[in-house]
Amino acid sequence: MRKTTTKYYKMNLQLFAELDADPSPAPETTPASNPEQEPAPQSFDDILKNKDYQAEFDRRVQKAIGTAKDKWQALIDDKLSEADKLAKMNKEEKAEYLRQKQERELNDREVAITRRELMAEAKNTLAEKKLPVGLAEVLNYTDADSCNKSMAAVEKAFQEAVQAAVEEKLKGGTPPKKAPSNEEKDLVKQVEDLMMGL
Repeated sequence: MRKTTTKYYKMNLQLFAELDADPSPAPETTPASNPEQEPAPQSFDDILKNKDYQAEFDRRVQKAIGTAKDKWQALIDDKLSEADKLAKMNKEEKAEYLRQKQERELNDREVAITRRELMAEAKNTLAEKKLPVGLAEVLNYTDADSCNKSMAAVEKAFQEAVQAAVEEKLKGGTPPKKAPSNEEKDLVKQVEDLMMGL
């Protein structure tokens, strides 16, 4: 005999509260003897007794069901059309079709594995070069050469952007005043003159 368990899901009830069209405030449920005590939370069923909340809940559930139904229908249609194709083929055509399908699946897996490996290596390289690891998302992972070329291009663009930002910051405001370069005056006199000029 299988033991059944009940799962409870947390729901954001504030979303339902914002849909309430009634502008009148909710009645106080706290006892008058202890105003610091919080009201007991309402159950989900109690909340759904309000027709506005029930209508919104029904609308959202119907939308979710419709989306799931569309996805399943597309998957079933795809499988049925493939079954129809196979039914119309002779033995040699079926074998060729299945071989090509398997080859495509293997190529897709190989591409995915290559992409993961190249991305991991690119992230390591970016970290070694002290570049943001997030730049790995924009690289080309078709093969190792294209990955290296795209990494070089991204690195160059990033360095240029940093250099431009640094130069812009260094431009800053007005340059500081230069001290007079009169060699006949001693240092104390130059400082006094600067202080008087301020």
